[in-house]
Amino acid sequence: MEAQTQHRYSTTTRLRFVLGTKATEVALPSDATLTDLLPAVLPQFGAEWIEQGADHEGWVVQRIGSPPLDEDKTLAELNLLDGESLYLRPRSDQLPPIDYDDLVAGVGEQVRDHRLAWRPPHTRWLFRLAAAAALLYGLLALADLQDPAITAVVALTFPVVLLIAAALLARTLAVPISATILTGVAACCAFVGGLALTESVAPLAEKHTMATVGFAITLLVLFIGRYAVADGALLFVGAILFTALLLVTGFVAAVAPLSTHQAAGIGLFICLVVSVFVPATSFRLSGLTLPLLPTDAPELSEEIDPVPAQMVVDRSKVVFGYSMAMHVGLGAAMSLLLPELVGNGDGWATALSLVIGALLGIRTRHPNGVVQRWAVVVPAVVAVVVNVEKYAAELTDVEMLVAVALPLVLVSGVMLLFSKVMPGRRHRPYWGRALEILESLTAIAVVPLLLQVLGVYGWMRGLAG
Repeated sequence: MEAQTQHRYSTTTRLRFVLGTKATEVALPSDATLTDLLPAVLPQFGAEWIEQGADHEGWVVQRIGSPPLDEDKTLAELNLLDGESLYLRPRSDQLPPIDYDDLVAGVGEQVRDHRLAWRPPHTRWLFRLAAAAALLYGLLALADLQDPAITAVVALTFPVVLLIAAALLARTLAVPISATILTGVAACCAFVGGLALTESVAPLAEKHTMATVGFAITLLVLFIGRYAVADGALLFVGAILFTALLLVTGFVAAVAPLSTHQAAGIGLFICLVVSVFVPATSFRLSGLTLPLLPTDAPELSEEIDPVPAQMVVDRSKVVFGYSMAMHVGLGAAMSLLLPELVGNGDGWATALSLVIGALLGIRTRHPNGVVQRWAVVVPAVVAVVVNVEKYAAELTDVEMLVAVALPLVLVSGVMLLFSKVMPGRRHRPYWGRALEILESLTAIAVVPLLLQVLGVYGWMRGLAG
């Protein structure tokens, strides 16, 4: 697990520290934080300086004319270079900012140091995205070939090459981001190769059958990429969950006598069930385990071994990352399945989609992370939007204004009002209890609506008749 969250190679940075009239040069690891390094730097100036730190709340590290450096960041994150001079100052007596004699130079420096200014990492990401775009554009050209057999051979060979390159980048050169990008492109190639393979073997195969084969090969590539590029484990978990949910949905549509919107309804139901287990699964994937519950009186008196604080901090970050990845995978899958359910379904499919959207809207209060909450909000909004689009397509201009445009204006006003009133407001407990009851009722309502969409009631009436 540690290999997923840290680089395999460490570099050093040689820095010059100045304290009072003394200066010393020290070679320090670039992947260590200032908090961990200061106890090793201060003894270079003498024991008396360490004792003085208790009198003024410790020391801060500054560049000349700059605010104190963030002590929780590593030297690499602070962009510290070899030979750079840093000043140790009491926390209560920091170096003041430098006044500018040249106004133009001062404005230029502030513009260069702005948080949205272009920096070397942005250039690095520009070339990474350009490489991914070039590969994906080539994949689109490959998908347009007339002979699906040629497309299948090339598209299924290309992921092997990309996975080998990704493994070399991740494990030999320690470039996990580029390796993750190559693995993502390999997954896209695998999907196109699966579509082309099915078309070449069975030209009359339906689209959901072709998609099922594509998702199956994509899932295999993602599993291999998960172990080839260990540092991208969180991204791969979300992608694997997304692909697996769509694979199950496509498999149901391929083997069962169901339409695509009925299979989409089953897929959405599976997504709702899986979402309940996301917190517990994230906890288990992080490597943490809860102590066993006591079974008798002597075990109740036993002392519980404490868990190291740093281990809890590190593993909690992993729990949060896995939760974020799985929420994104679930949200993306539901955002694709909801339009399929509504677009080809009848009124009962519309009712099911709205109930699912309402359930997701109620569940948005559970996730604590920003990404996790947005991953629940987006499919809830998609459920409403696709129904409005389908309903509005059948209306005249006047009906569109009265039934769609005006209600949307009112909804916009209500949302702006909520943005003023709701954030940070503490509600009375009975409102929370009411939401819990409403969530339970909404979740229960999904089951009979899904059975109606699947035609189970009509099938049972046929048996009885």
